[in-house]
Amino acid sequence: MTPDSPPAWLRARYPTARIHGRLVKRSDETPLGLARIDAATAGELGRDHVGWFVGRYPGSSQAARQFARLAAMPEGGVWIVVPQSKDLSAQLWLGWPHSTRPATSPTPWWQSGRMWIAPPESLRTILPAVRQDTLGVAGILVLDPECHLHRSRGGTLSNGRQMFNDRPQHIVNFRTALAAEDWQPPLLLLTARQASAFVSEDVARAYCLEAFRFISGDSFACWEESIEPEVVLPAETASRSA
Repeated sequence: MTPDSPPAWLRARYPTARIHGRLVKRSDETPLGLARIDAATAGELGRDHVGWFVGRYPGSSQAARQFARLAAMPEGGVWIVVPQSKDLSAQLWLGWPHSTRPATSPTPWWQSGRMWIAPPESLRTILPAVRQDTLGVAGILVLDPECHLHRSRGGTLSNGRQMFNDRPQHIVNFRTALAAEDWQPPLLLLTARQASAFVSEDVARAYCLEAFRFISGDSFACWEESIEPEVVLPAETASRSA
């Protein structure tokens, strides 16, 4: 599989480019051009295990509106939103357009159209139903406003207490379970924090990614088509881990 010739099953998951953003440098957020996730780009991201780090993302209200547009698109693969907490999942439900959200207040996980919303601990629960979708998963959108989730690892604390809930590992396991050939659904991390505030290699490693491409949060959008012309992105835009 090459970026120029994605297979038919991948083209079916991404009939159009529905997620767009402005690529920036991690250090100073200098604009580098527009990026979009279509079949070719999704093939590259999923094969090379490169994620999108969307920094300075505005918050749950805008997320609910944007995700609802993505959920309402009738064609293509399903999308998985992973809010950092059950409370954030409830906030998304409250901000969701009334015409497309479930009528009752949500359990930790819920569904709207072509989208499932589930915190990390609920991903294993929804996996069997997600696998039944004939077109498969198009992407995993991790909504983590403070960018804390990657630190919520299992292991032994300084006081000797064992922590068994490895929250990023739930996401890694879910993504691995959805592998097709040598490809896994792209992972996008949306946070209110800017990328330069973190060691990006550490964040990427927690999600078993090789690298991130950095996207300005104020440019991130879920639309059927891009508003502006696309540009060819240089290979250096992926900041790879050592």
